[in-house]
Amino acid sequence: MNTIPLLLNPAAGSLHTSGLRAWLSAHEEEFRLIPTRSAEHLTETAARLAAEGEPIVAAAGGDGTLMCAAQGLMGSACALGILPSGTMNVFARELGIGSRNFDRALAAMRSGSPAQVDIFTVNGKPFLQMAGFGPDARIIQLITPGMKKRIGAAAHLLTGLKVMTEHLPAVTLHLPDGRTYRGKQVIFGNGKRYAGPGKLFRGAAYDDGLLDAAIFHQCLPGIIAESLCCMLLSGGTDRNTSFMTNVLQLSEGIIEADGCLPYQLDGDYVATLQPGEQAHITRLPQCLRVCVP
Repeated sequence: MNTIPLLLNPAAGSLHTSGLRAWLSAHEEEFRLIPTRSAEHLTETAARLAAEGEPIVAAAGGDGTLMCAAQGLMGSACALGILPSGTMNVFARELGIGSRNFDRALAAMRSGSPAQVDIFTVNGKPFLQMAGFGPDARIIQLITPGMKKRIGAAAHLLTGLKVMTEHLPAVTLHLPDGRTYRGKQVIFGNGKRYAGPGKLFRGAAYDDGLLDAAIFHQCLPGIIAESLCCMLLSGGTDRNTSFMTNVLQLSEGIIEADGCLPYQLDGDYVATLQPGEQAHITRLPQCLRVCVP
């Protein structure tokens, strides 16, 4: 049986807190461990392994780490294997692997039937599962590596209290057919899940060629309340309700803001959109092959 190359960050605390290090010790015959030095190095190594003809390249970590690996594999015949050892593991949950379920993840890699996952980008930067413009990105921007290591998901609550005192600009979403939507927060989903186990979009799928979008009018407390209500409504919503301002599907669009607006991709802060700047959302023509159960 061929060993699977596994990309990992040896300094990541999640290797120990998730139990992955101990699990790998018991399954050392399955993998060929390849340490990486940075996000860029991880992407470059994934691309090199795909070019060398590896059928599967695995990555250990959370959603941001998986996206780095995916950037090196997109458009190739090589499939991404996932060992979900991050904090939220939203993409792994979406695929049915679950969070830190390493036995199920390995079974998916050995099944030999990868799925095709759509990849969308914001100004050319791809994401796997979700993107957010507004308060959710500001919360992520304020979370330091030390906070995330010490208190995990609770860091979002702590920084959220601070963001409640801030004023963030309005967001405008323009669609190619001329429709325009305006609100305080826009969340895009390439699947049903958002923020761990919660399902925000009932009808979303990672292989339908469409990106689901939710536009909120309220400030942060109302956004949190609406999101929680949608997650409780039979696993999300696929229509406008009293809880959700607008829900729609798109394959491309443009985001603008009245002021400085942070945005996040797959749970990682990316940048702050400046007044007059645009964020272009597009779908890549090539898909990503991913090992699923």
